[in-house]
Amino acid sequence: MADAPVYGVIFDLMGTLATYCGTESGLRQAWKRGATELYRYLQGQGLDVSPETFAVALQAATVAELTRQGNNPRAVAVIDVLAVILKQFDFPLSPIQLADAERTYFGPELDGWQALPGAMEAIEALNEEGLRLAVVSNAPSHLFVDEAITRIGLRPYLSPVMSSAKVGVPKPDPRLFLAVVAEWQLDPAHVVVVGDGLAADIAGAHAAGMRGVLVHRAMNASNTDADEAIVPDADLAEIAAVPALLARWQAAATGEDHRPETGFIEDY
Repeated sequence: MADAPVYGVIFDLMGTLATYCGTESGLRQAWKRGATELYRYLQGQGLDVSPETFAVALQAATVAELTRQGNNPRAVAVIDVLAVILKQFDFPLSPIQLADAERTYFGPELDGWQALPGAMEAIEALNEEGLRLAVVSNAPSHLFVDEAITRIGLRPYLSPVMSSAKVGVPKPDPRLFLAVVAEWQLDPAHVVVVGDGLAADIAGAHAAGMRGVLVHRAMNASNTDADEAIVPDADLAEIAAVPALLARWQAAATGEDHRPETGFIEDY
């Protein structure tokens, strides 16, 4: 595997390609604004309850889901919270309405997300080299992942976009990564995973038979608790260094290079 040509690169999203640019207090304020916008959306669809009644129901459903997820707010699935509220008020929504409601709630937070320095340049350089590019993210909402990528301008380069919410298992489960190579119809030995987490990204890559490149190690607090046996194939301070690293690996690879003639760019 170490000397195989690279045909595809799977990126983690949060902390690798993008981040929320704001304080924890600002993030919580964004969630509050999202809740207000969600109520207005549902009211516009015909929900006939007072703001106060809605706020109490939303708080109760959120606390219950937060408790179920071990008090990890990032693990709370808004769509699950919304399902509880809609059942309580006997107010069903169509799949399109549910997606619009979820998008409305996430809007204020998504406004604060942006690509990390060097991410866009790295993606563009790898695409020009004809490598297939994808994203695999641990997130309770696949819609959030897709919207974040679209808003920061990376979506045209990435296919497929996978999330733990879509596949049903979190990283480091190798099934998330193998779902990507199944669509690409590639051998995992020809794929590299780039992420900021040792336990999620690097361990997951190795479990799937792929190489793992760690970036932004110091930015991810979970790396201090990671198993010392998790050793990345490369450890880079910045994502901008990824193209040069992969170029060196390509130059040292044995066997004929069968990468696609061009990378993936959707017609947006």
